[in-house]
Amino acid sequence: MKVTAAIPCYNGARYVGHAIESLLNQSRPADEILVIDDGSTDGGADIIRRYPVKLVQHVRNEGLAAARNTAIAEATGDILAFVDVDAFADADCLKVLLGGYDDARVGGVGGRGIESNIHSLADRWRQLHASQGYGDTPKYVEHLHGICMSFRLSALHQVGGFNAGFRTNGEDVEIGLRLNAAGYRLRYLPGAKVYHQRSDDESSLRRAMAAWCVGAYRARCVNHRQPWRAFAGTLRRMVVDPASDLLLERDPALARLSWRICWDKLRAMVESRE
Repeated sequence: MKVTAAIPCYNGARYVGHAIESLLNQSRPADEILVIDDGSTDGGADIIRRYPVKLVQHVRNEGLAAARNTAIAEATGDILAFVDVDAFADADCLKVLLGGYDDARVGGVGGRGIESNIHSLADRWRQLHASQGYGDTPKYVEHLHGICMSFRLSALHQVGGFNAGFRTNGEDVEIGLRLNAAGYRLRYLPGAKVYHQRSDDESSLRRAMAAWCVGAYRARCVNHRQPWRAFAGTLRRMVVDPASDLLLERDPALARLSWRICWDKLRAMVESRE
């Protein structure tokens, strides 16, 4: 089984070298590595050219889903594995992902993102409340997290690839819903790990969380898959997360941030309906 590893990159010059090196040093090497430069303006392409990978460039920024679709068009492997540009993969990541394809019904296998830059209150909040994974137990899930996910290339072609209308986020949720509807199963394996290098302040974190929530909400709306669940989940977290911050972490500042983020999410979802 051949595997293509792909990194979508938009203005990720500060991260992309580390991400590429992590894929070049896998215990089960990728058969090819693609880096899709989505119209970057930060000189990242010059860094990418230093490595033995295939660089594919968009003339202008087309968005994350479009970059993933370019990877689909260029890939020659049976499996297409994505790692985000601001993450670096554990040495056994591809090996673990490929081990999940022991059932023909499995259309995708994903891993977990682990926060590796904890320098601020916002970073600590992300570590506690925005884990890009489903815990420590393997399971079948509704969608995989874009930071570390892989798919059978044939399954991606069958469902028509990613929805290019999802420019910055939500594309992982949206394609997961369509793959499930097509009869494929998506498997989560926590042993497939990548380490997230991003660091936030409160403002950037609040914007990112609101945008992610709207993306997931839109994915449910487009696929008519219980969009109310996005509201219900956020309302639940408006209670649970601050309570956890106060009772377990004993941190009122963290609790205030949790409440503000949940409020931002609710407001953003309502505004997206207008």
